[in-house]
Amino acid sequence: MIAMPVQHYIKHSYESEEASISAIAKRTGVCWRTAAKYAQRDDWNEPMPSIRARRRPVMGPVAEIVDTWLLEDRLLPRKDRRNAVAVFNELKKDHGFKGGERTVREYI
Repeated sequence: MIAMPVQHYIKHSYESEEASISAIAKRTGVCWRTAAKYAQRDDWNEPMPSIRARRRPVMGPVAEIVDTWLLEDRLLPRKDRRNAVAVFNELKKDHGFKGGERTVREYI
């Protein structure tokens, strides 16, 4: 992320001086995509949109259970803690989990 004064300079150059995005990028030393992002931004108080909002429809119902298990495991010695495979197997056996092992790995 670039400094706030540079962001405002990009916006000012684009709107007041009517400079092109590529010219602003060369002047400020940033990528033209970054210059375009800040030049075309309207509301400075709204947060930048995240790259991709994480939705977990499969993990949603069991996420709280997994979080509880992980917190409990922190109290155990390292060798006795559950790994992702163990969590997946327990979810599948005890809670009828329909997702895949990779889903559990990514969540953990």
